[in-house]
Amino acid sequence: MPETRRNASFRAMLPRDRRPPAALPAALILVLAVAACDDPFAAFLGDVPLTPTETTLFDYQTARIQDPPAFDIVRAVPARVDQTLHWDFLFQIRAGVPELVPFSAAADSVTDSGLQVTDERFEEVLEAPEEGYTLNSPVPVRPGDVLIGRSRVDPTQFLACSRYAKLRILDVDLEAGTLTFEHLVNPNCGDTVLEPGEHGSL
Repeated sequence: MPETRRNASFRAMLPRDRRPPAALPAALILVLAVAACDDPFAAFLGDVPLTPTETTLFDYQTARIQDPPAFDIVRAVPARVDQTLHWDFLFQIRAGVPELVPFSAAADSVTDSGLQVTDERFEEVLEAPEEGYTLNSPVPVRPGDVLIGRSRVDPTQFLACSRYAKLRILDVDLEAGTLTFEHLVNPNCGDTVLEPGEHGSL
């Protein structure tokens, strides 16, 4: 009997759990290779943007209805409070003082949305803390202030988690009732890294 046929017959007689393994499918090899990496989710994570985005909000007390006073950290866009409850803080001028107001301080509801002022420069903020945020009271601000923001729990994610951002107040115009700031938002839920061009491990 030729050698190749004899080997085939031998394998066929072996119990199934003792037969030599067949070649691993390419897809399985790829999965194993990814699992062996330090960060198996890296391919699914986005980087913090390299360049900040500038946004202007309008005084909640006096703005026209079409002018957005609020900001949605999850989507990194301004929001109109008459159209949605999906926002994390709003801008208002109270007794001549500009304030950023977390959702729980402005609405009859409680979320994880919060803000904290930091003494670090905007460029120096490389990671957001997970705790220490003001949730239930307005935060007075002025040009030059740097803040870290935490969003509500992102409802589009399987696991309950927030998104994080850093903000710098660029201008407050009390007469026009506007506040302009720049921001960088980490696009990954639960990732606290705020360094441009980077992301953390989940």
